[in-house]
Amino acid sequence: CFNSLKSGDIDLYAEYTGTALTAIMKQEPMTDPQEVFDTVKANFKDQYQLQWLQPFGFNNTYVLTMRKDHAQALGVQKISDLDAHKDALKAGFTHEFLERPDGYPGLTTHYGFELTQKPKGMDAGLMYKAIAEKEIDLTSAFATDGRIPAFDLVMLSDDKQFFPPYYAAPVIRSDTLGKYPELKGILNKLAGKIDDATMAQLNSEVDEKGRAAAEVAKDFLQKQGLIP
Repeated sequence: CFNSLKSGDIDLYAEYTGTALTAIMKQEPMTDPQEVFDTVKANFKDQYQLQWLQPFGFNNTYVLTMRKDHAQALGVQKISDLDAHKDALKAGFTHEFLERPDGYPGLTTHYGFELTQKPKGMDAGLMYKAIAEKEIDLTSAFATDGRIPAFDLVMLSDDKQFFPPYYAAPVIRSDTLGKYPELKGILNKLAGKIDDATMAQLNSEVDEKGRAAAEVAKDFLQKQGLIP
């Protein structure tokens, strides 16, 4: 989406602050949400003539998850607890998480240990099925994924604060805003309207109940009084 926005093929899309910082700007992860937002906002405006509007409110950061009963049995509550069980645990991560600097490569450096068994690269849908069927013990996920509670998984605390914040916000071309300045006010009506729990519920409506994303989004906007 970023390249399409930059080239003018699209006019706007929703981006995550952490993705912009690490994957697009190639900077080291930072943990302060406002600092990350201010950094990417200034960079995108200066380098690409792209404008960040106000974040929606939810932080879709990376998390590591385990089956709740398994984590409790091992006494694992935070990521650093995994070090004591690194020889036995089998992990399945998305291919992207295995490659990104703000994913497994950076995580192992930051925490100072690696799992003895090489993590499997998996599609997200298969990953949840695999952990439910006990083929793997540990997965990567996004904090607002509705499948985490649906599969009775627990998110491990990032006790050494590795993962950067991933607040979603609209990013729009400056020339588009110049032509349609009213878009800024319209899109900023969503600022702070969607917290983590709300986003997880909306995701669950799509991922678990099979509803169309457009239908779920329309219902939400109507309940917020933003559309008739």
